[in-house]
Amino acid sequence: MSCKPKEIKVPVNDNPGLHEVWDNSPVYILKKIDGQDTIADLKLGQTISTTKWLVAIDKDLTLKQLLPALKKVYKKRRKVSLHSDGKGELYFAYLDSVQKKMSFVNATKMDLMPDFFTSGNYFKEYPKADEGVKKWHLYFYPDKIVLNDSINFDRNFSKKQITDSISFYLKQANTLPVRLYLNFDKRLDFDRFLDYYTFFKQNAPANMQESSKIFIFTK
Repeated sequence: MSCKPKEIKVPVNDNPGLHEVWDNSPVYILKKIDGQDTIADLKLGQTISTTKWLVAIDKDLTLKQLLPALKKVYKKRRKVSLHSDGKGELYFAYLDSVQKKMSFVNATKMDLMPDFFTSGNYFKEYPKADEGVKKWHLYFYPDKIVLNDSINFDRNFSKKQITDSISFYLKQANTLPVRLYLNFDKRLDFDRFLDYYTFFKQNAPANMQESSKIFIFTK
């Protein structure tokens, strides 16, 4: 994938990822000014259903601006057709700030939930969903991070400090198995979203499984 600097600013983070994904088609979601509005401009181009899709998204787009375009990408990626079983792979592109290389994280199984839900109120509405596990909820806001509506972390906490704290509370609770649900305020930009999504995908605390359900909500 070649990301032209004048067209798109890809996210940058220190999470290790794949540096090569063969047999791919590029997808771009650019930041575009339309009158007084900023919108996400989706460029599907010549995507081929039998290839892996590499999705480059402008890091400054807010999740509110991005969500409609991102849903279109997933809908098309999962469409069953003569040449596709709807299970093709999808990766997000970013720059690995440690190795200074373009990197990719597999986001094929990401399940974008309706944006009027957080995981907390979703499971109150549908108590039988994801039965058999203890549910923990992590909320990312512009100014703070909250675990289970009761434990606040300063937004300047490192990702490792947050996972270490979650591991500590997990041991104290002594409840297994536990599934972690990630929730993101729509005001966050894609850069921060991808940093946390990639990190927790790779570094879920011991004895905790990260859910594929992702909640992007309006406060």
